[in-house]
Parts: sequence; C-alpha cells; structure tokens
Amino acid sequence: MNRRLTVAMDGPAGSGKSTVARRVAEKLGYLYLNSGAMYRAMTLLAIREGVSPTNVEELVKLAQSCRIDFADNGQTTLLNGENVSEQIRTLEVEQIVSDISKIAEVRPAIVNQQRRIGNKGEIIAEGRDVTTVVFPNADLKFYLDASVEERARRRFAESKAKGIDCTLEQIKEDIRIRDEKDRSREHSPLQKAKDAIVVDTTDRTIDQVVDLIAEQIISLQ
Repeated sequence: MNRRLTVAMDGPAGSGKSTVARRVAEKLGYLYLNSGAMYRAMTLLAIREGVSPTNVEELVKLAQSCRIDFADNGQTTLLNGENVSEQIRTLEVEQIVSDISKIAEVRPAIVNQQRRIGNKGEIIAEGRDVTTVVFPNADLKFYLDASVEERARRRFAESKAKGIDCTLEQIKEDIRIRDEKDRSREHSPLQKAKDAIVVDTTDRTIDQVVDLIAEQIISLQ
C-alpha cells in the first residue's frame, strides 16, 4: 500500500514551482496546495467584508474564522465552501494581496489551515515558506531554482503572451528586487531548507522536472 506522503516545494519567483507542483500532483493523483491562492482567498474575503489591509486586528479575526479548502486536485479554491477560483485572480485582489500576506499576525492562521489540509497526506504543497515554516517535517522537500536570466526570460514570454508591454531588462531587474525582498523579509523569508533536494530548472523542460520529482516521490511511497 502506498504511503500518503506530504511533499513541500518552494523556490524563487519564476523557478517553475507552481507549474511543476500542479503537474506532479495531477500525475500522481495528489492534491495541489497553492499557498498563494489561500492568501488571495483571504484577501478576497477582506475586500468583501470591507476590512482595510491595514486593520490587522480585523484581518486576523477573518483569517481565524474563515475556512479555505481545495478541490479537483487543487484546481478549485473554496472559501467557506464557495468556489472563488476566478474571483481571487482579479486586479482588485492582485493589488493588495501582498500587503495582507506579509502581515505577521495573519500568517499563523493561514499556516494552520495549510497544515489542516496537508496532514491528510497525498499533497504537493507549494509556496515560499512551505519547506521551512509550514511543513518542516514533510516527507520530501524540493527547492526549485533557475538563473535570473532564465527566470526573466520565462516571465517575459508570459507577459508578451498576455499583451503586456515590457522589456526583458525590466523584468530581470524586477526579479532581482523581488528575490532580495523575499530573502530579507522579517517573517517567513525565502530560504532553502537544509534537507531539501535542489532542482535546477534552468536547462530542463517542465516535463523533465515533473518526471524527475515524480520519480523521487514514487520511490518513497
């Protein structure tokens, strides 16, 4: 009988972790837990309730009282039982989600929800602190990385496909700045867990990375 493993995956922006985590989950029939979607759901709730992103006390109450879940292998995000997969991707949410997600007092409540979901096993959890803070005792941890140049190239291609006017150099600089912020922030900074398996995706295709990680998980089941 296969073990119900908890797998945690993190890495810097543009390393491919979201795409890889989702595809590995699909391949193995695991649940894909996107930590970013949970903070977006929390942000949507704050907007609906008219709570300012600076009202820490009320935000904490919302985070502690709401319930966030995933369905369809993680493709559907549920907020108190409602499918909000599309609503959490709106510009209104995009503009303030980073302000809410960085509030130290809010994060423990969301972490508790992540652990509630993850403790069932058969899960691929992805985010910037899932291997170090959320699931420090995960059965397997992966840290995906890629050169700044490659990550910028990927984001540039995505932006162009969406019709966004930008330059490769602009995106490269944005990634450098974001890396610095993620690694130096006071609460839950981006770190490589000591027991994480490092996967450099610079010269690998998505399929190659998915197969590599899936094989490691299968070998441990």
